[in-house]
Amino acid sequence: MRDSKSPHYGRLGEILELVKDIASPDEAFNVLKNTTIITPKIQEALDLATRYHKGQKRKGGAPYITHPISVACIVAFCGGDEAMVCASLLHDVVEDTPCNLEEILDKFGEDVANLVDALTKITEIRKEELAFDPENPHLLLTALTFRKILVSAIKDPRALVVKVSDRLHNMLTLDALPRDKQIRISKETMAVYAPIASRLGMSTIKNELEDKCFYYIYPQEYKGIQNYLEQSKQALFLKLNQFAGKLEKMFYEAGFSEGDFKIATRIKRPYSIYLKMQRKGAANKDEILDLMAVRVLVKTPLECYKILGIVHLRFKPIVSRFKDHIALPKENGYQTIHTTIFDESSIYEVQIRTFDMHLGAEYGNSAHWKYKAGGVESEHLKWLHNLQYQSEESQENPQEFYELVQSDVLYREDITVFSPSGDSYTLPAESIALDFAYMIHSELGDKAKTAFVNNNEVKLNVKLKSGDVVKIIKGDTSNPRFTWINQLRTTRAKNHLERLQKNRLKEIDAKTMVNILNTIFETPIFRPDIGPKQYATFEKKLTEHGVKIGLSEAIKSIEGVKKLVEQIQEKVQRHPNPHHHPEPKQFGFFMKNLMQFKFGRVLGLSTSHIGLKKCDLDHFIVYTNPNIQIRQVLFNDCCHPKKGDDIVAIMPKAKEHKVVVHTKVCKNAYSDIDVGLPMVFISWSKKERELFKIIIYIGSAKDSLLQVLNFLIKNSCDIVKVQYASHGKYSTSCEILFEYTGKREIGEFNEILTQKYKDRLTEFSSIKDAYQD
Repeated sequence: MRDSKSPHYGRLGEILELVKDIASPDEAFNVLKNTTIITPKIQEALDLATRYHKGQKRKGGAPYITHPISVACIVAFCGGDEAMVCASLLHDVVEDTPCNLEEILDKFGEDVANLVDALTKITEIRKEELAFDPENPHLLLTALTFRKILVSAIKDPRALVVKVSDRLHNMLTLDALPRDKQIRISKETMAVYAPIASRLGMSTIKNELEDKCFYYIYPQEYKGIQNYLEQSKQALFLKLNQFAGKLEKMFYEAGFSEGDFKIATRIKRPYSIYLKMQRKGAANKDEILDLMAVRVLVKTPLECYKILGIVHLRFKPIVSRFKDHIALPKENGYQTIHTTIFDESSIYEVQIRTFDMHLGAEYGNSAHWKYKAGGVESEHLKWLHNLQYQSEESQENPQEFYELVQSDVLYREDITVFSPSGDSYTLPAESIALDFAYMIHSELGDKAKTAFVNNNEVKLNVKLKSGDVVKIIKGDTSNPRFTWINQLRTTRAKNHLERLQKNRLKEIDAKTMVNILNTIFETPIFRPDIGPKQYATFEKKLTEHGVKIGLSEAIKSIEGVKKLVEQIQEKVQRHPNPHHHPEPKQFGFFMKNLMQFKFGRVLGLSTSHIGLKKCDLDHFIVYTNPNIQIRQVLFNDCCHPKKGDDIVAIMPKAKEHKVVVHTKVCKNAYSDIDVGLPMVFISWSKKERELFKIIIYIGSAKDSLLQVLNFLIKNSCDIVKVQYASHGKYSTSCEILFEYTGKREIGEFNEILTQKYKDRLTEFSSIKDAYQD
């Protein structure tokens, strides 16, 4: 049995105009009683809220109770049930008055109490909240409150409906606040609450929120569009009415009767026009072609397709703009056919839906919000389940959760793709094939080998388009692609890979630390068979000897490495195993590499204190045993580390005094680490190097540029940029930027360069100051 009745007011705009100007509780109550049936429980909630909010005022001067009643009006208008109306009336009493949640629970039951609790803001940052930012405490409070309501909404999505309605009324009365708060609240609303309204299928409320935010954030742009619409209103509506008249005549001729259909016309809203201008790079409003839209409502889905056929047979459609959301509903349950057509040099968007689809699309389908003990019932609120992944991962960083949900769950466009069997899947726009694999199952994503899109074999990071048929080929082994995390668009895939990466990095850190320690001490610390693969056993033995710092913790900084080395010397090396003196050949591949150092150490004998030597090489700082000479840092072709990436340094051949740098997640590095190759501690140098620029004429010979570059490289110059322009047939001016890392003074190198190229060198200068700007 429904607790609310059909709205007395015809459009949301009517009720919003009324609640915006409400100045007294009596006015607010009159609107509420014309919106829903005032049941005994709703009356009790109204009385309790009035009593607790007595004496409180809003910023605009109206009694505070007008706000919760106005929110209840919006909720009731959108089909909210009795519990939602009661929660709307009571949503601020626990937060702003002496009333507590126990009283709400006692008087109104668990259903209402849970909704009120979900809607109550977090006002204090407790000690257990770890992400406190003293410079911006408001952001943390917002993030914590946001996480609380969204996690609650996983079980009962009705809380979101009340919250969105609460924010809509606040936006209607935002004029009473200072400019800085207007902008902050509007940006938050645009980023979070308008997308939530869209996800709930409440498009009318979403549109209202966006237009209000647009008005406060970009007042000049809003005013410009409004002025344009006012000036063009008469001409646009004349065209719209003429077009609607043509449609009406066509429908009657096709056999439709009066009452079988309804035609509504509209001009696009200010924010929608603004977005189109941004997307298309339009300089003015006249460049936006589809400003005019017509909506046709009929009784049955079959009649929707009949209307579509009539329209397409009479007018030329723009095929790329056609979308059938009746056959393929959006994730939020939205069902409408969209088509765009030409008529007499004008373009019109035509939307076709049933009357029932219209109610659901405009105000949300209240059946979607029904709460059951098993959780979310509706297929159209599956997106809420994605929040479970973020909430599990964000216990220590609610701000990260807040930002992730905004970008990855709420504010996105969707595409629909198909499996070979015809099952449809909704994914964010620009999703890749690997997103689809993880949508099916996490194991399929981990073991995905390749993909077929529309029967063509493609890479797993190819972007999908709406309508694609996707097949994933599964391999035998798990092969998580950590380097593709930033290309993924689905929360499920990203979070799964991030969890795996976090565990993998912890494992790599521990194994790397074992290899670094064995390299520092010139031999395995424990038995030769306890190598990097047995890092857990290695760490356990350290603990048994009283070493308190862990492997993955120590490698985070050189200070941690030094501390671990000192503790091993103090607690492990002073207690050698006198019965264990294996021959070098027992040490396997690892020992063969270490023996190249020829340090003459015998496993198990105590050593004098080992101090780590620091080497400053190019862009890196390397620390290792003083007996090891590292003269060069090389890059392999497998992973291409960029400055700031997490890196490791491996010594493939100790005699060559070189280390090879890889990113931590590089597959080749992972194999070398597992084998137990010698390693050193490495970090990026923080020292900024000076850039130099030369301008040189390279002449007419084809290999002249190559000769100049080879000369620079042989003289320890790292080329940063090459730019050249032709000045006729026989000479080309070339500008080269480079870092000089040679041992000579830069002045001496300048003389050598000038002597070699004489008149061809026109400039040699430092551009350090330019980079400081």
